[in-house]
Amino acid sequence: MWFQPETNTYLKVTWPDFFGMLVLYRQDEEERASPIAYLERWHLHNDLFGDNVRFLGAMEEDGRLRLVIQQQAIAGEPATLAQINDFFTSNGWKRFTAGGEVAYFDPERQVAISDTHRGNLILMEGGLLAPIDLRVQPLSGALLDYVVKACRS
Repeated sequence: MWFQPETNTYLKVTWPDFFGMLVLYRQDEEERASPIAYLERWHLHNDLFGDNVRFLGAMEEDGRLRLVIQQQAIAGEPATLAQINDFFTSNGWKRFTAGGEVAYFDPERQVAISDTHRGNLILMEGGLLAPIDLRVQPLSGALLDYVVKACRS
């Protein structure tokens, strides 16, 4: 990750052939995100949270794929876990547990998010929270059914 002061943005490059993790996955699926899932995650991140992450391109390193994005720098401090929980639940997200960590589900959009630790949500001046690097995943079928049930518990 590199800060670009002229645009007040960060340039982020994935690890070679690693595009993050999924929020949820079936037993017969890989837990690691595909390049397409990574790009979809950022598209949803922009849509859900008003971000402006831009896909800049792909590069090859020693025969392995890396993806490049650009994200606006956000001034503030890490939000507390209570602020994070309040941010999501007061906006209609339902809390559940996935893989031993806290996750949230938006029943209206049928989207789940995770990786909601303090370093990924910034408390900005004025009290607003800005998510900066969450796992975002649309759900359908058995995964959607599982999360709907998990949110009722």
